[in-house]
Amino acid sequence: MEIFIDPERFSGSSYRAAGWQPIGSTKGYERLKKGYRYHGKVKEVYVYVVEEEFRRIIGCERRSYPQEGSLTTQEEERLPMMIQEVGYNPDLIDWAGIEEEVVGRIAEELVEFHRLFGDCFRRKEQRLLGQSYLGGLLSDVPRKNVEAIALAFLGPKAVRCQQNFLSRYLWDEERMLERHQGLLAEAVGEEDGMHTVDSTEIPKKGKESVGVARQYCGNLGKRENCQSGVFVGYTSRKGYGLVDGRLYVPKIWFEEQYAERRKKCGIPSELQFQTKIEIALELLEKQMQRGLLAGRWIGSDSFFGSDAAFRDTIARWGKLYLAEIRSNIQVLPLLGEQQGSPEKALAVSEIARSERTAWQRAVLAEGSKGPLVAEVSIQRVRVRETLHPIQERS
Repeated sequence: MEIFIDPERFSGSSYRAAGWQPIGSTKGYERLKKGYRYHGKVKEVYVYVVEEEFRRIIGCERRSYPQEGSLTTQEEERLPMMIQEVGYNPDLIDWAGIEEEVVGRIAEELVEFHRLFGDCFRRKEQRLLGQSYLGGLLSDVPRKNVEAIALAFLGPKAVRCQQNFLSRYLWDEERMLERHQGLLAEAVGEEDGMHTVDSTEIPKKGKESVGVARQYCGNLGKRENCQSGVFVGYTSRKGYGLVDGRLYVPKIWFEEQYAERRKKCGIPSELQFQTKIEIALELLEKQMQRGLLAGRWIGSDSFFGSDAAFRDTIARWGKLYLAEIRSNIQVLPLLGEQQGSPEKALAVSEIARSERTAWQRAVLAEGSKGPLVAEVSIQRVRVRETLHPIQERS
């Protein structure tokens, strides 16, 4: 008897426990009346032996059926050593002030760090593929694509396996994310820490990548073909780190003309369009509920900070925020606890240019090339559209 199992949904452990034997995988084709059609859904093939002597009866010698693209035992044992022997950019080491004898220990630490997430993978092979990909991203491999990393660390036979690791194989992302956040909290967490939110874009030449569209690209400062994501970070006096993130899928991708591309890219059918503001609030609320990283503050740039609903939601959470706003937003001066008259509303840029505005030079931080200095003026104002004047101060 035989059965086909979708590895994206099932690990097959219950079948193996019941005596079913994995013998390989399909090639991703389905049979039609005339020939075959490739659909790309590879399934694992399991068989259950009903007659143990069937090979003797039919005169067929036993053969092994190794799964295509699997790692050999030698590759599994060699991978941690290869990561430790990988080259590095001397300029980067000099810039960071790291001594050469420390570099070897850094590689060992990377291997040990990855082991902390070992139980997030369903199989040992996936764990090793994750380790090779992580090492490749941090190595001196010129092009950080899947094929180049697989060739550098595992050889040509593992390229397909490394590709499947990112596109098809499943791992426990939530457990991995929660463990990372717990480690970050141990290292830099403070009661008055700050969660930060920002979007970032990656320019793209092609149009096949999921979520790619012509939209504003912050890296280039103009509208361009790119992918965009919303990311939450955490910072304190002890340090900082990335906490969570999500790809932004533009509204056009939810139109009927993109139905085939959504399916091809593996976008879940239940996914609904969300603005970047909505994604940011959802990610932040998830952090508030999880409670691993303590913090009183939320910081953002003007894209998020200029949105009144975004600021009001943070205020309802009982959090303080430090948010940039656009220079053309109008504000009302506050004299003590008295609200200025509505007709006195001015754009932030007008207040900045006013001769009545007093500026002070302040050192914001110590940078790698010296202190970061800015001209600062502190005034109490209320953003014009805000309904709660006491909460809205800058």
